Amino acid sequence: MLFSRKAAALADMAASAPPTLCGFSAGVDAYVPLADAVPLWQEDAPSAARRIGDEVLRRGRHGIGGEIAVDWPEGDAWLGAHLPHRHGLGGTAAQIAAALATLGAPAVLALEDRSQRQLEVIPNGVAFVTSDGRLRHTQMVEPTPRGRARNWIFEYTKDRPIRGIAPPRSSRVIVRLADRPLHDDPAFDGSSAMLGAGAAVLAGFPSVPPAQLPAAIERAAKLGRRWRAAGTATVHVELADYGDRQVAVEAVMTGLTGVATSLGASLSEFDRYIRRPGSLAERAVAVARHMDLDRVAIHADEWAFAVTRHDAAAEREALICGCLLASARAAAGHIVQPVGPPEGAIFHALPDFGPPPSGWHVVACAAPYLPRPVSTIGLGDTFVAGCLLALGASINQPSFQKSSFQELFDDSGSRTTPRSECLAG
Repeated sequence: MLFSRKAAALADMAASAPPTLCGFSAGVDAYVPLADAVPLWQEDAPSAARRIGDEVLRRGRHGIGGEIAVDWPEGDAWLGAHLPHRHGLGGTAAQIAAALATLGAPAVLALEDRSQRQLEVIPNGVAFVTSDGRLRHTQMVEPTPRGRARNWIFEYTKDRPIRGIAPPRSSRVIVRLADRPLHDDPAFDGSSAMLGAGAAVLAGFPSVPPAQLPAAIERAAKLGRRWRAAGTATVHVELADYGDRQVAVEAVMTGLTGVATSLGASLSEFDRYIRRPGSLAERAVAVARHMDLDRVAIHADEWAFAVTRHDAAAEREALICGCLLASARAAAGHIVQPVGPPEGAIFHALPDFGPPPSGWHVVACAAPYLPRPVSTIGLGDTFVAGCLLALGASINQPSFQKSSFQELFDDSGSRTTPRSECLAG
């Protein structure tokens, strides 16, 4: 009943919500079911292809998802020619913007790559800032000729055998063949602080070339400070998968201390990079105090958890919204407007997260768990989108006026960006 009631209220929440600012990660990803990736293991496959196949299988055997970087300049062309695939939206910021726009909530995305292939996978409700500080929806953006390199995402399903292994959980592995610097969108940087946003997200740091990371963090921190000075209450950073680059994680956390108000992570990411003693609640609060955060949220397959020094009821609403959106996407295989918990969803008992440290609330909810989702792509980002929607809607944002925001749009003209799903090439 709890999730059904929240689903019924989502449309009204989205319609009245202030905008969410989404920077700085977006891309085009090629999706491949692992069962269809047989060419990776053929004898005449390049050694890099076989290494990818073996690593994805290893992770599948243990139910591990995450992201790996492979130095293979010819890889995109070879994979495109040998593996059946379809194109979809990639990048945490872009996934969050897409989920919000699907609900009818305003989302403004920083986007440097406005190629046809990129625009095709972004929902029409997402907004972009034009050079004169106005806004334009996806379908009205004139495409540029050149796009960024694709990531390749290999999906596997719980207990569905692949080359002699039966994965213990459903997940996906992202293979990155090229670095992706933060999107350089001067119009977004120059005007986004004036849009009366209720929430914002800073993302994309794991794919930034190491030499460029300090400048990327500095740029994001500068903009985050402007957002907060303008009244944006929630500035969120998602931990993500940095591989073995613990030093990069620490650089991002240090650089965004006092800028971000919210940190999110999957349980596996949090356990990998936050190596502190104590209960989950104690570790999360330690990170929050270290970075001067208002909240830390962690999502797992069966539950969502947060520590907050603000309103525990508002945080619980955020976690429920996040779980609801993510479970609806898991059941459908793409972003959808939820109508309630998916059919067949299982609700597990919550573990013991530990007592709340002084001055903090511990909040958690069981997630509608699907052992065999149609797809696991973007579920964490969709969870974050639901949280940010609820948190933004719960704040009285005095600088936001819905009518004034709508007046910023310049959607004159007749251009329409078509939608397509590429099955090959």
